[in-house]
Amino acid sequence: MDRPSFLVISFIGLISMVALHLGEVWLEGTALIGVPFFIEWLPLYIAWTVMMLIGLFQRTSQSNNTH
Repeated sequence: MDRPSFLVISFIGLISMVALHLGEVWLEGTALIGVPFFIEWLPLYIAWTVMMLIGLFQRTSQSNNTH
């Protein structure tokens, strides 16, 4: 998979997680802060954010190395 595709998929995944989380909060009326956030949602946010940062870092380092 090329770097731009990886970055786009990571960005879509992160936005989807935000939409799912806000949808759950809206439908169930739960708070954004609490044990379920730290157990269920925070690891997912971290994983998708790291994937997006890897895509950004790899893309910028690759474009800096090409002359």
